[in-house]
Amino acid sequence: MSTFQDLHPVLQEILISGLRWDELREVQEASLSAVSSGADILVLAPTAGGKTESAFLPVLDAILKRPTGKLSAVYLSPLKALINDQTERIVSLANRAGLSVAVQHGDVKGADRWKFQGGEEPDILLTTPESLEVLLGDKDANQAFSRLRFVIIDEIHAFIETSRGVHLRCLLDRLSFASAEHIIRIGLSATVGNPEELLSWMSAPERQKQLVRVPSPPAKKAFTFCVNPDFFSRIDAAADAVRGRKSLIFVESRSLAERLVEPLRERLSSVHIHHSAVSPEDRREAEAAFASGGEACVICTSTLELGIDIGNLDLVVQFGPPLSVASFLQRLGRTGRRGKPAQMAFILQNPCELLAAVSAVECAMQHKSEDLHPASFAADVLIQQLFLLLKRTAGLGMPQIRATLKALSAFSDIPDETVLQILSFLEEQGYLSRSGDLYLPGTKAEAELGKSHWKALLSVINDTGGYLAVLPDGTVVGTLDARFVAGDPGRVFTFTGKTWRLLHRDDAHRRALIEPSSASRDIKRPFWGGSGGSSGISPLLCFQAAEIIARGHTLLPLPKAEAELLDDLIRRLPDDIIPGKIHLRTEPEVNGWSVVAATFAGETANRVLATLLKNRMSGVHEVRVTPYAIRIFGFASPDAGDAVARALSEIADDPHAFEELPPLPDTFWKFGAYLPPAVKKEMTDIRYYRTADIRALLQNRDF
Repeated sequence: MSTFQDLHPVLQEILISGLRWDELREVQEASLSAVSSGADILVLAPTAGGKTESAFLPVLDAILKRPTGKLSAVYLSPLKALINDQTERIVSLANRAGLSVAVQHGDVKGADRWKFQGGEEPDILLTTPESLEVLLGDKDANQAFSRLRFVIIDEIHAFIETSRGVHLRCLLDRLSFASAEHIIRIGLSATVGNPEELLSWMSAPERQKQLVRVPSPPAKKAFTFCVNPDFFSRIDAAADAVRGRKSLIFVESRSLAERLVEPLRERLSSVHIHHSAVSPEDRREAEAAFASGGEACVICTSTLELGIDIGNLDLVVQFGPPLSVASFLQRLGRTGRRGKPAQMAFILQNPCELLAAVSAVECAMQHKSEDLHPASFAADVLIQQLFLLLKRTAGLGMPQIRATLKALSAFSDIPDETVLQILSFLEEQGYLSRSGDLYLPGTKAEAELGKSHWKALLSVINDTGGYLAVLPDGTVVGTLDARFVAGDPGRVFTFTGKTWRLLHRDDAHRRALIEPSSASRDIKRPFWGGSGGSSGISPLLCFQAAEIIARGHTLLPLPKAEAELLDDLIRRLPDDIIPGKIHLRTEPEVNGWSVVAATFAGETANRVLATLLKNRMSGVHEVRVTPYAIRIFGFASPDAGDAVARALSEIADDPHAFEELPPLPDTFWKFGAYLPPAVKKEMTDIRYYRTADIRALLQNRDF
């Protein structure tokens, strides 16, 4: 008997009459079988490969076969927009089965939110980790989640390496503590390099687990390349590529998106912008543009990279180099649906950007993708969970605090003495107080965290202090960086493709009052900072670039012009580069000599090495860093390469070398100010500087 025949009769009827299905896809068959055995599963399938049904069919089947009248499943998404996109699809499927769905996130109005008290409980809840934290903080949470049986985590790869992923792991554990049922965890993901590690992180050593991976069938893909150093020539190329089509133009920053929108609107009839700083209304308008007939172009950042279904898309444009294989594959997966070939146009500035683009395509051809590793030593999230715990109680003793925090698997790698060190520091700084043996939130924590019912504790996403940009009538235009709105009123700037004037900055409520402007001179463009910003081109892409250089050519059949550009770049580089090893060469300059240390290790690693090298160099040396190499200027001798080689060897052999790296500001981590300097330094070394990876690179040297 097939898996389809094993489904509850109501679900069979829904699939046959509602969706016109009389059989399931291979990935859905495998998911149903694994979930029925009680295993946690990670489903890997391409975009539009049936992942959503792979998660929800076993859940609906289980609820229909054993209804409890209480909440049975929670769907967690990294994006509110993804929930909004999936809601109609999931609600339609559930309602046909006679099951109810509640939606809860920051954009859902209070009257529409699920309340624990009174009324029927939904069978399925669609939410974000932050909104789930709100629910778990309710006094009736244990009762509300007491019969929970499933947690579905969409786009789970977006969580694992971040503090938000640590928060998610805490939520999974706390749901397990609240429910009397065995909760099956279902993760949905695009291609990752190490899916087994992702599955293990989502699950636990003692739990059954299974990877559900169905290879995607071969599909046609078409790539075009434009390399031009002139910015407006690249704008023209992008406009020519998308004219008359439905398209997405992906960029790597909000600032670049804002820079593109006005010149593209001069060239095209329908241009929209979509990034995290524009208003939800503008984002919804951009998403709706694809539902209309005719031309539609949306300039976007990663906000449209994840699984939002934007319909019949003709083309994806990558403006600038892709930063990772995973991102490239997600973006390519936006197009090529419904039997059409996937089409991507690369608009690039120089041959180095062309090398990054070619490296991404080669990695995809060879089924390579970045390995994702859980964020470890998450002391910042421990602070969040500590204060969430204390605010729910009338005080806790040291043994209770330590036992409760250590029961959360996310903190298993944090030693007991570190927890004690954190508690002592918090007490010294006034963030904790004591009543006898009981710890309580201190006056400083009450003042800083206790505002708006401890709202700051609901998220570990670092709020960089944005100001809400509003019109005099209260219309929200978006969010501006605090540094951008600093200074005197009167500044004229572009935002969302329109021109505005800053009237007033309200620091108390973090609002910037703006109005439309007709000015044509001295117009500024907005910028935004982040919690660390982009780390640039991934080490995997850099490694692939080194392989292309060592090979002497790309595997792609490039057009003649782009092939010549790449060949010329490769010819100008040494022919003895070995992927995975640091290559040193000395080059003459107008005044003296420079040394190039080609690491192909990525920008973060190279910035760390550049800092450590400068500390070991006598004299003044200008240092430039790219994802591929470090170039050090200002040497008087052609033997400069030997000096750099000695310095690198000293770094590799010095166990204390990385202590020289500068500390990050307290604001880098959401709760950085609440951590002892030594703990913050250790977390920074592990999670930001990634010193273990750099040590491994230095050990693999032959100079």
